Amino acid sequence: MFSFNLPPEQNIKFLQQKKPKLSFNYDELMHEAHLKAFTIAKVTKLDLLSEIQDSLIKAQSEGKSFEVWKKEITPTLAQKGWLGRVEVTNEKTGEIKTINANNTRLKRIYNTNMRTANAQGRAKAQYALEGEIYLRYIALQDGLTRPSHLRMHGITLKREDKFWETNYPPNGWNCRCVVRAYSKEECERQGFSISQTPPLPIASKDWSYDKRGLSKDESLDSVLETKLEKFKKNPDKAHFVKSLNDTKADIAQVKQNYQAIKNLKLENLNGEVDRKFIPLAKTTQTLKNLLKTEAKEIYLSAETLKDHLEKHPNVGVMDYSLLPLIIRDANVYRIKESKENHIVYFSKAKNYYKAAIKTTEDKKEIFLLSLIKSSKKL
Repeated sequence: MFSFNLPPEQNIKFLQQKKPKLSFNYDELMHEAHLKAFTIAKVTKLDLLSEIQDSLIKAQSEGKSFEVWKKEITPTLAQKGWLGRVEVTNEKTGEIKTINANNTRLKRIYNTNMRTANAQGRAKAQYALEGEIYLRYIALQDGLTRPSHLRMHGITLKREDKFWETNYPPNGWNCRCVVRAYSKEECERQGFSISQTPPLPIASKDWSYDKRGLSKDESLDSVLETKLEKFKKNPDKAHFVKSLNDTKADIAQVKQNYQAIKNLKLENLNGEVDRKFIPLAKTTQTLKNLLKTEAKEIYLSAETLKDHLEKHPNVGVMDYSLLPLIIRDANVYRIKESKENHIVYFSKAKNYYKAAIKTTEDKKEIFLLSLIKSSKKL
């Protein structure tokens, strides 16, 4: 048997790279999207979601048990009003549900995230092995394992077998199954029988997707397209589809921003432009109301970029590029008005941003005057 201790860095990286995504129901963010987005059903506050994610990353890196993690996260949950019996409102539909944020729910959150992180770390290590590799399904035989999973125990298939695409464990809620890797020589030495016919799929509906994180097309664009295709014909998902379309447009703008800012930075450093400016984001309704304008876009000037990249080295090209995502109405947590400009405070993922914004005298254009970032609330 190929023996290795999974590097925790792989598992930690898996949890860290997931972007917090609010969802009321689990199936709002299905399948491969869960590899890229950190979500917990019925957690509808981004700051709480981010704190839970941070606590799980810490637990993964320090090898904390569920009981230790629960003890440390409980005060935060209580402070945020997400402990015990909680009324949760779906901001998209107005639907109100009463849930019980109890030991069982917390254990599911902990186990789901730890096991999926461990599974992806294990899979990436196994698929990086050279030579002819076989994967063997291992189920715990303690009387608690599902019969369908138990019947899989000992089944050995080629690593490239399509069965693993949707049945690499975990294959259900609280599934504890794992896969071990063997070389051809090790299989022969152990006397393992190689299955020539793939078994029937065993993954439950919520887990029937590729959990290995090996897909060549792992772009967020691909995830969004898949989700749009799934929901666009369902009238009950109209609001969700609109949200996804908005997200697609914002991501396209982020990509465009990144290249435009790099070009602007290069031109500015070369002293070729000083008064040139580029559009960064569509103006949100909150900003329109605040600034009393109908201006459709927020601009960034070369002069501002040059000045603030020097003054605030922790705010880079990517931060400015992400403005369409940062300034969303849901991220605004404080607004400070002044005669000359307006300062708006945003929280996005694990960062806090302070943006100074100003309109031209005729109110027809909006400019970003500064962007400050901090890991603590500003």
